[in-house]
Amino acid sequence: MTFARQSLGSLLALVFGVAVSVLLPRILGPEARGEYQLAVKLAGLVLAVAQWGIPEVLLQMLAEGRARTGALIGTSLCLGVGGAAFVAGVLGLAAPLFHDNLLRGVEPVLLWLTLGGSVASLVALMARRFIQLGGRLDVYNGLDVARTLLFLALVAVGGSLLPRQALGPTIAWLIGELTLAIVAVIFLWRRLRGAGGWEVQPGLARELARSGAPIQLGLLGMFVGSEGGAFVLNANLPLAMVGIYSVALSVSRLVLQVSIALRTALQPRLVAGEHDSAAITTRVTRHGVMWMILIGCALAIGSPLAPFVFGREFDGVGPALVLLLPGMVAYGLWQLLASHLLRIGRRGFLAATAWLFGLASMGLQALGAQVFGLPGAAAGLSLAYLLATIVVLVAFVRSSGRPARDLLPVPADLAFYVGLTRRVLATR
Repeated sequence: MTFARQSLGSLLALVFGVAVSVLLPRILGPEARGEYQLAVKLAGLVLAVAQWGIPEVLLQMLAEGRARTGALIGTSLCLGVGGAAFVAGVLGLAAPLFHDNLLRGVEPVLLWLTLGGSVASLVALMARRFIQLGGRLDVYNGLDVARTLLFLALVAVGGSLLPRQALGPTIAWLIGELTLAIVAVIFLWRRLRGAGGWEVQPGLARELARSGAPIQLGLLGMFVGSEGGAFVLNANLPLAMVGIYSVALSVSRLVLQVSIALRTALQPRLVAGEHDSAAITTRVTRHGVMWMILIGCALAIGSPLAPFVFGREFDGVGPALVLLLPGMVAYGLWQLLASHLLRIGRRGFLAATAWLFGLASMGLQALGAQVFGLPGAAAGLSLAYLLATIVVLVAFVRSSGRPARDLLPVPADLAFYVGLTRRVLATR
């Protein structure tokens, strides 16, 4: 019951994710939507490099009690901020080299705004990770929802002042990230100020860097595979096509809110010493697969409505969305199974799988875009997700000793939700 309520708290982000997916295209149009997507994803590249896999490493380190929490916080933030500032500076200086291809049509001021905001994003990411693993999922989810609400309000204001310009939502994103970072750090500081304070330990920094290196490579591979397609499309197709593709991606990723919500509630239990990490991961994954398939089917059925929801300029969203959905369900399965693999320290394997996905994704998206346009790129990304998820699934089965059929929903799961609904209604 508690697990379900905590997961439902995370699913509130799904509602606001839908609002963002609808509002941005209507305010910006295809070209400005594509420009905003490319600028913000450059900040995502900073995070993929600068976090160095530390948020994932923390799951195992906290579970095994290998360092004091204050030392982990101080050392992690120091490593992250330093890395983010360095990577953002390098990317900012290198950006002019890609002005006529990968970053074609993106104003330099947008790049510098998002690169600067990436440092705040890194701080917010690290702070929220400690809040999550500390069991305060109410705060973790509340911060996410509040950040999205602030972003929506600022986007609405910016849309009236700067219609069909990417500058408005970029500034809104920057303010949202800064606010989230400040509030998360203050909460974390107030909660742990009596536990010895924060400190930076060189030895712990080396251990975090060494342990995080494999997953860091994996995160970079995931970024290349998941987000690199937009840059490839921008080098080969009009910027408006990038905007249409980004809308299809953002809608298809609503499926992932299920796996994100379940994983958010799952990982603190793995830290707290669940007697069988694989057992609880299997139970949670089975429910997640059921809900992801249901949401994916609903989105596929509603895909013909894309021109009415986003505007006639986005009529290409529907076909791309349908082709992306199988891959998103597969990736959600991958995310949930990865919790157990991270718990037992299989970071190197996950990194290798991420690069398998990244390279396959870039090749398949580029080939698909050249031959079939946007639908081809969407099919390429989806196929790459399916390929990598099969590899992770095989590894989970072998490491846990549990058959793959245990991950499939069963009729008893439906009875569980019926009973859960009755208990929730009975408490009101």
